[in-house]
Amino acid sequence: MANLFKLHIKSILALLLILSAAQLGFAAEPKLASASIPPEQSGDYSQNKPLLSTKKTVLNSFEPLFSQVTLELGENQQRYLDDPVAYQRFVNRLVKPLWDSRSTTSALIGRQRFDLLNQADRAALVDAVDNTLRRYAFEGLERYSGQRFRVVDVVVNQRAGMGWVQVLMESSLIPDIHFDVLIKQAEAGRWKAVDVRFKGITYVAVKKHKFRKTIDEKGVQTLITELQIKNREYFSDICAKAEIVGIPPCPVQVK
Repeated sequence: MANLFKLHIKSILALLLILSAAQLGFAAEPKLASASIPPEQSGDYSQNKPLLSTKKTVLNSFEPLFSQVTLELGENQQRYLDDPVAYQRFVNRLVKPLWDSRSTTSALIGRQRFDLLNQADRAALVDAVDNTLRRYAFEGLERYSGQRFRVVDVVVNQRAGMGWVQVLMESSLIPDIHFDVLIKQAEAGRWKAVDVRFKGITYVAVKKHKFRKTIDEKGVQTLITELQIKNREYFSDICAKAEIVGIPPCPVQVK
């Protein structure tokens, strides 16, 4: 199941990852079905106006994201495969503003470990995780085969500043897939994605044990180095094929 999860996450660009619901303090996962009854029909429309406004804010961010991803990959997949610099710029422009790599890192190693890191190690680890997520987006590009993405539901818990965006991935090759993107309120009026859940499994649940075991047994510097090496090797390979050097994501020296 873990391999299936990783395959589908990379197929959708590993778009926005991470923080498990347990780390964020949900007593239970929100029921997506509860959003199927429009507040206008609930008999308490006036009290639900702030909720409607919040859901509209979320939709205004994530509906264009998935529409644009579908359009760009459908029209420009080969261009991006040939030009990793162009794809990096696309990811940075459209996707990166809506994911929270710091929260990703905190969730992966545990908040207590994260808070105990010194400033330099914390920044280096966040950067390494950020590049890992970006690598997933490139691996997802390689696996893309015409999938279409559409937001079908939004659930928000205003008090907790948390919620889910449910996305439908349609494909002519495999059955349609629903996956959930966990979101949190980063600041007033802005929501960011922090996890992806597929068939009840979150990204953090798949990866966190390895991250934490590495830190506990070998130290944070080893984890940072391992991530950096893996990312550098991957980007060196794709950049060597494109004959690009020294422009992100391409290292100054390629293999």
